[in-house]
Amino acid sequence: MNLIDKVRRVIVGRRSVAALLSLTATAALAIGASNAPAVAAPQAAAPAPVPLAQAVNLLKTTKATTTVAGSAAALACQPVVIQSKANGLLTSAEIGYSGGNYGMLRARAGAQGPWEVYNLCTYGSNYVLVANANGSYVSTELGYTGGNYAMLRARATAIGPWEQYQILPYGSGVVIRSTANGSYVSTELGYTGGNYAMLRARATAIGPWEQYY
Repeated sequence: MNLIDKVRRVIVGRRSVAALLSLTATAALAIGASNAPAVAAPQAAAPAPVPLAQAVNLLKTTKATTTVAGSAAALACQPVVIQSKANGLLTSAEIGYSGGNYGMLRARAGAQGPWEVYNLCTYGSNYVLVANANGSYVSTELGYTGGNYAMLRARATAIGPWEQYQILPYGSGVVIRSTANGSYVSTELGYTGGNYAMLRARATAIGPWEQYY
């Protein structure tokens, strides 16, 4: 074999090795791709909370539905914050309270946090409120007496008569009326301490304490 033939064999051999390495790398990439975890499709961001009065208007036209615990069907819902016109503060669900005061609604927060966000959902011709803080429906406590009568609490796991409300336009805001006793929801600014600005469905007429944004 002359020198030219030897050089040709070396070149051909090197090309074969390069081709083999290329095929091996391609196969490895294909195997790696098949074993790679699937990337989840991005989910639509939840709508931002809006004032209660604005949510009522949005729910008149929305087609979006949310499955809510305790309901037999998906409900049209909108995240909301509830601001008392009487003191300008947002309504909190007091998840830190215990016993019969657990989940009490109070207009006492100057900024929005998890305890100040609710889902307002249509339910027949009425509305229900679900506290985002614990996932419970807001109830009107008609079994309570005295100064706690008809306190609003986020504590129910199903919808009954005590969990239904009407949200009615009034001036630049709205009023909330419990369908359980027909009374308007008041912000109790005369209360003190841990009961200050408790929400109660106890008013038969609309004044500053019964108005919300």
